[in-house]
Amino acid sequence: MDPFAHLHVASSFSPRYGVSTPAALVGRAAELGMDRLALTDRDGLYGAVKHALACRDAGLGAILGADLTMPAGRRVTVLARGGGWGSLCRLVSAAHAGERGRPSVTREVVAEHARGLTVLVGPASDVGRAVAERRYDDALARLDAWRAAVPDLVVELVDHYGPREEHVAARMLDLAGRLGVPAVLTNAVRYRDPSGAQVADVLDATRKLVPLHTRHLDDGGDHAYLKSGAEMARVAARICGPDHDAARRLLREIRTVSDRCVLDPEQDLGIGRLHLPEIGEDPVPLLRRRCEDGLYARGLERSREARERLAHEMDIIERKRLSGYFIAVAGIADLIRGLGIRCAIRGSGAGSLVNHLIGISQVDPLAHGLLMERFLSEGRVGLPDIDLDVESARRLDAYRAIYERYGEARVACVSMMETYRARSAIRDVGAAMGLPPAEIDAMAKAFPHIRARQIRAALQDLPELRASRLGGAQVETVFRLAESLDGLPRHIALHPCGVLVGNSTLRDRTPVERSLLEFPMSQFDKDDVEELGLLKLDVLGVRMQSAMAYSLREIARVDGVEVDLDAVPHDDSATYDMIQTGRTLGCFQIESPGQRELVSKLVPRTMHDLIVDISLFRPGPVNSDMVTPYLEARHGWRAASYPHPRLRDALAETEGVVVFHEQVLKVIDVMTGCGLSEAEKVRRTLSDPERRGTVRAWFEACALPEYDRETVDRAWHVLDAFGAFGFCKAHAAAFALPTYQSAWLKRHHTAAFFAGVLTHEPGMYPQRVILDDARQCGVEILPLDISKSGKQWRVERTETGGYGLRVPFSEVKGVSEAEVERMVAGQPYTSLADFWQRARPSRPVAERIVSIGGADALYGVRPGRPRWRPGRVTRRDLIAQVGALERALVPGAQMPIGFTETIVPGELPEMSEAEAVEAELAVLGMDVSRHIVSFHDELLDALGVVRSKDLLRQRSGAPILVAGVKVATQTPAVRSGQRVIFATLDDSTGPIDLTFFESVQGRYAATVFGSWLMVARGVVRRTGDRAVSLRAEGCWDLGELDAAWREGGLPAVHALMGTAVEPVARVGGRPIRYANGYRLSPYSDLGPPGRMSGHELAAASAAARRAAPEPLEAVPLGDLSGDDEDRPPRVVRAPRRLWHASQGSSGDVEALGA
Repeated sequence: MDPFAHLHVASSFSPRYGVSTPAALVGRAAELGMDRLALTDRDGLYGAVKHALACRDAGLGAILGADLTMPAGRRVTVLARGGGWGSLCRLVSAAHAGERGRPSVTREVVAEHARGLTVLVGPASDVGRAVAERRYDDALARLDAWRAAVPDLVVELVDHYGPREEHVAARMLDLAGRLGVPAVLTNAVRYRDPSGAQVADVLDATRKLVPLHTRHLDDGGDHAYLKSGAEMARVAARICGPDHDAARRLLREIRTVSDRCVLDPEQDLGIGRLHLPEIGEDPVPLLRRRCEDGLYARGLERSREARERLAHEMDIIERKRLSGYFIAVAGIADLIRGLGIRCAIRGSGAGSLVNHLIGISQVDPLAHGLLMERFLSEGRVGLPDIDLDVESARRLDAYRAIYERYGEARVACVSMMETYRARSAIRDVGAAMGLPPAEIDAMAKAFPHIRARQIRAALQDLPELRASRLGGAQVETVFRLAESLDGLPRHIALHPCGVLVGNSTLRDRTPVERSLLEFPMSQFDKDDVEELGLLKLDVLGVRMQSAMAYSLREIARVDGVEVDLDAVPHDDSATYDMIQTGRTLGCFQIESPGQRELVSKLVPRTMHDLIVDISLFRPGPVNSDMVTPYLEARHGWRAASYPHPRLRDALAETEGVVVFHEQVLKVIDVMTGCGLSEAEKVRRTLSDPERRGTVRAWFEACALPEYDRETVDRAWHVLDAFGAFGFCKAHAAAFALPTYQSAWLKRHHTAAFFAGVLTHEPGMYPQRVILDDARQCGVEILPLDISKSGKQWRVERTETGGYGLRVPFSEVKGVSEAEVERMVAGQPYTSLADFWQRARPSRPVAERIVSIGGADALYGVRPGRPRWRPGRVTRRDLIAQVGALERALVPGAQMPIGFTETIVPGELPEMSEAEAVEAELAVLGMDVSRHIVSFHDELLDALGVVRSKDLLRQRSGAPILVAGVKVATQTPAVRSGQRVIFATLDDSTGPIDLTFFESVQGRYAATVFGSWLMVARGVVRRTGDRAVSLRAEGCWDLGELDAAWREGGLPAVHALMGTAVEPVARVGGRPIRYANGYRLSPYSDLGPPGRMSGHELAAASAAARRAAPEPLEAVPLGDLSGDDEDRPPRVVRAPRRLWHASQGSSGDVEALGA
């Protein structure tokens, strides 16, 4: 008997429905001896390419289709026959042509695309439902209508041993026989084996937003798994009863249908071939002409090196038939720049001279010693990657321009699947179990951004979670079920940067649906489209590019100077002097604590130094301990050493230390003579732990005779330690340019630089840190003013001749874009009533604006002066007036004749400085008028706290106390495999960097992650003339210390800080070990696959924080008692946006009890 073929199978790419991956299903089918397998995910082909490739690798025939939604919750399954892939893609696209997120087809739509398709009408169809409801005549009529509409119709029978399922299947078989329609048996598979049934139940509950109860679950029990042929034969016998011939015919029909539906991945899907956009002429001579023009434009027409390099690159490009690819990408780069959008290359593409000559890249690969082979080698399969960085604020403009140029039928965005991780899994399972939303939210936020499968392990391993209240049988069930969702797709999302540009056949190669931003979006991810040979261009929205563009506009507006940033010389000593001091907050790539320390030790003086710096600050060099040898050799503290003299040329630029991927290629080439293209294939293989042994054997066997065994071993040790974790020099060179440009702007146009950074928030630090850095750079911070503030941060000339930054309306919590536009358009205002009448803000927005001083300049108000000033207006008077205006005037209506604004001056007491800062934190998320730490100066001075500005005067190894506002926590991967917490405090005089090793985390991790204002004890660590950090030994919540001080004085504070803490277990968890000896903590910062990039995540966070309410809310009228004028601002739980928390940072476990 022929092997059974499952024709209706859902994988995990049916979000919140399927349980098993395509690879797992194919693997199980192979184990069961099957020779073909279908994938019919719900309403999409999201997993189709992965299924086709898995089948090819396993030697199975791939059958592809989709299970489509119909009106009234009905469903129909369609399969592509040979040559029908295009019809299937277009049908799925048609299903998504209506309301976004509600795909649906009708019989007529299916019929319109039926050419090359086989249609399966099963128990979930209109026919099947009619049978289930015993409307047999109606079912017969509906089946006849289907038979008339589609040429290849099949009746699908399913029996999961549920109530009446056997009866429904038998009646549908009878109907099929009466109309002469073939019938097949399927198992409507949802999971690999019966163990997946419980996960399927959880997915049903999360998809339907209902409690996890049998009455809400889909039918199928635990039978919707990939059954063996013998099991399916028993199902057939159960349906057909004593008619054994009917059962055999049913099984034979499955084979007949599957024979015509097995697809060839290469012929039917186009895998392995390139599908480039039409150019309109022969791309080969066109690219040659553009390159020749580029030689003259770049001043390289007489360079022999340039012409030889160009000939080499063109030889590879033309033999791989990629000329059209480069022409298309160059055209897109020209298009984007033509719109006035800043555009720069990133990645290995900067290593290509062709990219430089045709204008894609501004980086000269000859000047920086970059290699084409790292980008495109003879052995590379598929298209190379060219990534373009554009202004994040104008990324969508770039997308629209591409769509307009090529037409919607030839363009689509790339998609990605957001998968379940710890927090999202806890949220969905908690909701399915009916837990209160606030409890679910606090529980989810307590965890770092880890895999869902790590939830219960993290509760045991992380001290901050061990001390939490996350216990009990119900919570244990939540965590157990949440772990079962690990890695399963949750929903489809728009890839943050991938754009497909194809030819007229694009819609026959990929189904599309509308994204949230209304762009057509392919249902395939970046890996799928590469396999399909489609041109994927990454157009990344980079916030630093937007920040710099904004800065240039502010320079032109305020100073009347047009700065061509791309023409700025790269040898400005003042810029490098600033970088060397570590004053790089806000600068691209070099603002993190680790980078500020590294630039202070490296002391960069050239662009090459910045390239090295950016490359060194990566897991490979850091964890292979290559940073220290490089710095020692650079500063002359030791002589550069080389594994062999012939490797000097490859390693001389980095003092004998391997820093770049390109150097790995050179080392392999020099020692084996294999050529750079082959060396690049070897380098890529180094990233696969399972193949590392094979690579080593090849390297040792191919090493040239002049290298002895000791030399070969030394060279292999370097390659093994570095090759898989290194950084591409071309990528670093592309990054070094905006790094230098941003630093140049900070040094020479400081206020404009900060205006751009505050407006577009490109870095890791919150705005309040950037504000404080601006103050220290001599820029005045100007309060929000209803007559002067703009939509964004603006530079103003001050009365002293300096520069100031004006707080914008857009920073006000809850303000809408329309309100901002009206407020700016109506300026200037003569009174609060005038502002209310013409700007038409909502009352809450108006009260918030007044509470932070937006009307102070109009009325001469200044909080912090004596509380009672008879006859003078206070800020509280103005807040109360907003309510009076709401009652007296209708916003936007004509002001009544004779109306005069009446404000009784001095009726309410003035705000204290503490209350003013409270309002600023609540409304703006930053302390503008006064740094919050200054309210604690008396206590901090009594404790002997050392300020950031004085750290350089402290001796190495000295124990000191520091204090400040927490602005960042990170848990980066380190060589030891431990979880190390890096925290940064801001004390108004500069940043303070603290390192919490595992030995202290047991006692203090909860405080590090849960507190906002902190006092910390640490040991000074001097790492150079300008670099200082602290090895933390303890930390305490400053608010708790302040309360103790007010109640019991300094002895109470010392008692609290000296309180013995019960011994606490250290951080647990088994380090992840790599074959080259590298170890990684399972709780270190690792960007999860399929998530937004840092730039997109920052953009989403910025949008969310403006739309969502914050935990801290100011009471506009404040406390009127006047009894607490000297108290610090009362911040019970600060808004989370006041600090940066990396992926490995836990949340506030104290919130669980709030």
